[in-house]
Amino acid sequence: MTKPTSEDIRNAETRHAIAEQQNAEYREAQSLALSALGPGWTPWMKLVLIDSDHRRTGNTQPVATVYKVHPGEKRLTENSVFVRRMPDGRVERANCYETLFGDLLKEAHPSRTVEVRGEQVPVRKYELCWSSLDLYRPRSPEALAAARENGEDRAVEKEAVSTPLFAEQIRAEGPARKQIR
Repeated sequence: MTKPTSEDIRNAETRHAIAEQQNAEYREAQSLALSALGPGWTPWMKLVLIDSDHRRTGNTQPVATVYKVHPGEKRLTENSVFVRRMPDGRVERANCYETLFGDLLKEAHPSRTVEVRGEQVPVRKYELCWSSLDLYRPRSPEALAAARENGEDRAVEKEAVSTPLFAEQIRAEGPARKQIR
């Protein structure tokens, strides 16, 4: 087994931090689903509204978050439900996210507009973003090192197969050959 490099260790630490954040979101979605729907619901997606100026300001802090959950093993939109913790602390459920975001989806930006059919119309104040929501179990530094080594071995074999005239030499040089290039 290959000993992890300092890069493998740093990557594992970064992945661990990401996993903590993502798994906390997953647990929050589970908790909301349990309180609104009872047991048996699995988080599927996270939908957030963020300030539409986020590209200019860098502010990607969600203004509101809704989770899509589904019962059982199959992820079917027909069976899914949306849940949200409202600003007053209540947990609400709905068959569509629009109901839970409410007027936030239509709120006009205070200063930005676009031209539509010769008329200046305000843009939306918030953008809707969504992502998959799964539990994340990051690899250890040792597992990352092993995966890196396996990937290097596969790359060497692929090069050997594609260059049969020099296949023996390529295999003999192994992953070190890739580092020379």
